[in-house]
Amino acid sequence: MRVKTLIKDALLTTTGVTAFTLLALSPVLAYAAPAVSNAAIIKVNAPGYSGQTFTKKKYHIKGDWSVVQENGRTIIRFSERFKTKNGPDLKVFLSPQTVGDVTGKTALDGAVTLGRLKSNKGTQDYIVPNGVSLANFSSVLIHCEAYSVLWGGGSL
Repeated sequence: MRVKTLIKDALLTTTGVTAFTLLALSPVLAYAAPAVSNAAIIKVNAPGYSGQTFTKKKYHIKGDWSVVQENGRTIIRFSERFKTKNGPDLKVFLSPQTVGDVTGKTALDGAVTLGRLKSNKGTQDYIVPNGVSLANFSSVLIHCEAYSVLWGGGSL
């Protein structure tokens, strides 16, 4: 069902031959979904991730984040309005768990580290490593690894 929704979104934002190609291939893509990674589809549909807000777990996180494509890379970008409390060993992670389900003790389970939090305020980019598909993750987290304290995160 997610593939059909992504194709529908792509059709709404695409015109001309590309729209015709997606429409013609939509039955094939829908049935081929288990064998095909959704990463390429999600990357094409990255604007669907713009302006996502953060959810507080331990500390309030202001601002928003988005997924952008630049120079062939997938980037998690925190907005210029991003601001949170400073802390030790804060890192940004992709997690297969939802923000609602994850805790400070479970935050690293199946997670991929995107790097240290560069600043507690302002615009910052975190590059998603090659070979990592956003389709395999449910959230972006800010977490203090040293003390297992989950600041909060946003839903993918």
